[in-house]
Amino acid sequence: MTTRALLIEDEPEGLENLQNQLAKYCPDVEVMATGGSNADLLRLASEDNDTKYDVAFLDINLPDGLVFQALQQFDEIPFDIIFVTAFDKYALRAFEFAAIHYVVKPIDGEELIKAVSRIRRRNAATKQRMEVLRQNYNPNAPNAFEKIGISGLDGIHFVPLRDIVRLEAEDNYTHFIIKNGERITATRTIKAFEDTLSSLSFVRVHKKHIVNMNFIRTYIKGEGGYLVLETGETVEVSRRKRATLIESVRRTHSEL
Repeated sequence: MTTRALLIEDEPEGLENLQNQLAKYCPDVEVMATGGSNADLLRLASEDNDTKYDVAFLDINLPDGLVFQALQQFDEIPFDIIFVTAFDKYALRAFEFAAIHYVVKPIDGEELIKAVSRIRRRNAATKQRMEVLRQNYNPNAPNAFEKIGISGLDGIHFVPLRDIVRLEAEDNYTHFIIKNGERITATRTIKAFEDTLSSLSFVRVHKKHIVNMNFIRTYIKGEGGYLVLETGETVEVSRRKRATLIESVRRTHSEL
């Protein structure tokens, strides 16, 4: 099935490179239109334009402002989105929190193939993912994340970080346990979430467990010991993660 694409990139060299990479690695992607500004995005994706797109490849920083300015004007965004961006550790984390696909310049062929394979055609959650990204995309406060988008088995869930009690690994899946008792199964490994949450109030205490330190009630010492959480649950602490836990608690609460 052909994937119809819109490309918004203000640098001619970057636009040409993206087109070449798509032709080489993703021959099923047909570039229907290109532009270089928010105005172009709105014009090309308007209802007056007969062309419908499955995906838009977007740069964030455009000559007439951040691309969010255009995206916010859609009642529902009618296509999926893949951001094409220069490496920016903070921006990439913002994409992760919003469950947004992205590729980093210079574009790697395998990463491009992976991003295209995840396209969700006519996905109603695109507007929500963009709003979470807009809220989290704050270079002046790089750790001020409030929500995370979790790609679950039944769709994308948007959960406040303060409500996540813990994460539990099961093979290549990760279960999010929420304070209201809800359990969301994500289609990613716990390692991927460890990297995303590492600078916030979450700590890996076991190969199977990441906990929100705000929910820790008691640490029971032992060879590794275990945690008693505010929910009444207990979580094992591995011996090799004990020092990491203690250091994380000291850093967060200034005392153990």
